[in-house]
Amino acid sequence: MFNLIISIIAIALVVVLAGASLYYGGDAFNKGSEEAKASTYINQAQQVQAAATLFKASNGGLPTNLAQLVTDKYMAGTPKLATGTGAWEVDKTVGVVHVSQTTDTSAKVGITLNICDTINDNGAGVVSCVQKGADLAATVASGKQIDLDTPAGASTVATATDVTVFMKL
Repeated sequence: MFNLIISIIAIALVVVLAGASLYYGGDAFNKGSEEAKASTYINQAQQVQAAATLFKASNGGLPTNLAQLVTDKYMAGTPKLATGTGAWEVDKTVGVVHVSQTTDTSAKVGITLNICDTINDNGAGVVSCVQKGADLAATVASGKQIDLDTPAGASTVATATDVTVFMKL
């Protein structure tokens, strides 16, 4: 009987600790998830950029599209995005690899503004997240990115339907 009481108390303590960690640590779990998704975007952009660089070194020019990198065996396959729908593309005219996605409050539907902020903070100025409506060529040429932490940047991007994650080739 004593063992049964001790077991019930132990189970109750584990349940209370699990509940407390979810309640008090919920933001940390969400933030960690957003940082992981931002890291996925950064890594994918770097992989596509590296494949395009190898293609350029071998063939003297940039590939016309991402499928050419897969077909010519510079990449094993097309990267699967961390959130939402869309696909990485190579833009020869601008000289970038990019993906455009819908902004949303849920990372299941589209890319969140927090993920864009994390990409801009952790992308080391190489991988950036900008408003899709902005002129991508001018953004790449100027080297500027929208700082989503600032009120002006946040209000601009919040009204946009899409953002573009890009890396210069």
